[in-house]
Amino acid sequence: MLAIYPLDPLVQRLIPAYNTDPGDRTTAWGDWLRAGGAAAVEKFIRWANGTEVEDDEILQETLVVAYKKVECGAYEHRNLPFSAFLKKIAWYKIMEASRKHGQHVSLDLLHEELIADESANHERIEHWKEVEILRAALGALPPRRSRIMLLYEDGYSTAEIAGKLGIREALVRKEKSLGLRQLRQQVHIEKAG
Repeated sequence: MLAIYPLDPLVQRLIPAYNTDPGDRTTAWGDWLRAGGAAAVEKFIRWANGTEVEDDEILQETLVVAYKKVECGAYEHRNLPFSAFLKKIAWYKIMEASRKHGQHVSLDLLHEELIADESANHERIEHWKEVEILRAALGALPPRRSRIMLLYEDGYSTAEIAGKLGIREALVRKEKSLGLRQLRQQVHIEKAG
């Protein structure tokens, strides 16, 4: 049985579709942080961050991106906790830091660098092609396997996924293994073709 995650009232205050007062939305972010809203993301960053960039810096960049995305209406409640949305952003921030070999580059400098450097634009296009290939490969997986892979990507543990889906942990591990194998094969085929 699939778990249902209603949108927390405090999180609703962050979202323009639920709260039309921009001042209150800004205040709500502070309230959300004081209520421990970022705790799950902090834990995820501590676990996943193997770069030289400080965990707090990754968290701050994650929160800035999340704020901008939410304000632009890019957040959509998909029956997942709000922290899953943040963990996905944090994961991309960790990958960005990893690609920079642990060297911190401000977002302004990064933006100027991308505009000035054609090779960076080419790399960015290649990155998005890879993302699209991966999305297509995920879509080709059986529904439960795809859901398990997405939950792993969002930072959920094997035990948490088993609890959410109402299945045994051994089955989650098996589905993950099969999913990774299928994704590798599909991505390899797509890149070769």
